[in-house]
Amino acid sequence: MATKLIPLLNPLNTTDQNFLNNPYEMMKRLRREAPVYWSPKDKYWIVSKHADVSSVLKDTSFEKQIQTWKHAPNPILVSLIPHVRSMSHVAKNWLLNLNPPAHTRVRSLVNKAFTGPAINALKPKIQALTDDLLAKASDNNEFELMSQFAIPLPVSVIGHMLGIPPEHGEELKHWSTKLAGVAGRHKDLKVLAEAGKAVEQLTLFLRPMIEERRKNPSDDLLSTLVQAEIEGTHLKTDELIGNCILLLIAGHETTTNLIGNAMLSLLRNPEEFEKLRQKPELMTSMISEALRYESPAQTAPRIAGQDMQMSGQSVKAGDMCWLLLGSANRDETVFENADVFDITRTPSNQTMSFGAGMHRCVGASLAEVELEIAFNSLLAWRPSFTLADNNVNFKAPFTMRGPDKVLLKI
Repeated sequence: MATKLIPLLNPLNTTDQNFLNNPYEMMKRLRREAPVYWSPKDKYWIVSKHADVSSVLKDTSFEKQIQTWKHAPNPILVSLIPHVRSMSHVAKNWLLNLNPPAHTRVRSLVNKAFTGPAINALKPKIQALTDDLLAKASDNNEFELMSQFAIPLPVSVIGHMLGIPPEHGEELKHWSTKLAGVAGRHKDLKVLAEAGKAVEQLTLFLRPMIEERRKNPSDDLLSTLVQAEIEGTHLKTDELIGNCILLLIAGHETTTNLIGNAMLSLLRNPEEFEKLRQKPELMTSMISEALRYESPAQTAPRIAGQDMQMSGQSVKAGDMCWLLLGSANRDETVFENADVFDITRTPSNQTMSFGAGMHRCVGASLAEVELEIAFNSLLAWRPSFTLADNNVNFKAPFTMRGPDKVLLKI
């Protein structure tokens, strides 16, 4: 059984383009043959079945703070390499990398920026940004979805939320791309160094903005985070900077990939696209199905807090477990016809794309609103789309799944 898996050893660091374009057959094999698979080279577990993924996400004995993993780069070495220490320092303050009680305190404060009323108040701005991007492309016969729409829209939205002037959009995109490249590559010192340099530049950019919001609050997300208080506790400056950087990555990369994945899934399943055109009320279930079928986040790391058994394997305290969210979403024991894209599928709370438990993505509702506005606007803009180039490649690393380019005929 192990021998069969050797050629596909580890999806997290596989760069083979054929695999990146369709990882699901290999993940099906993992679920069937080795649902909790030990990677001897990388010294961590790869968890692929829905039941195990869901259980770990909801089990509070599993911890974050992955820089404390016993096989992480040596802290002394990290401190000696330019920029890497900066990345390590900021990551330890990220909400998604905190354990209770720090996680409870920081999430309660960050949540204030993502309430229902706060998201609803953003809708007119998201619509205006969407309309502007589509207006710029109206005279063309071809439309490259990613560069002309799926990338600039989320960057503009998160930039607006943070109160960052639009002319800094290209810088935000550059910094976010460098930081997102770390996902799944926590032992790659070159990647960490590039991300650390982006962190340093972002810190210099954000620190004076934070100080200004303390003196003169505005109506943006940054002011909300600066002013947020629970039981006399505010976010510290390092926590503010760290989580603004996190929101930039999550608000940009994930939503960009979600737009690209949803459009590609619809184009490759034209009967489903036609259903959506005929019945716009299926938009909510389409979004849910797009998240399940092609999750923009494919993995989530956790460190076991105690010895345990998982699908017949002995996981030890301190072991790293990489959870395959996209595999869990295609688990045939949970989702009927799991490899079929069906926008009439009843939305399921068992989809793992935004995680589960106390670490479920704080910006999930914002991503869904952006996608709804984006696709309602795209459908109103043009009656139909077709792929101008059927050879679509998905980007590396595998952990953040989205197409590189989606060229449309309009």
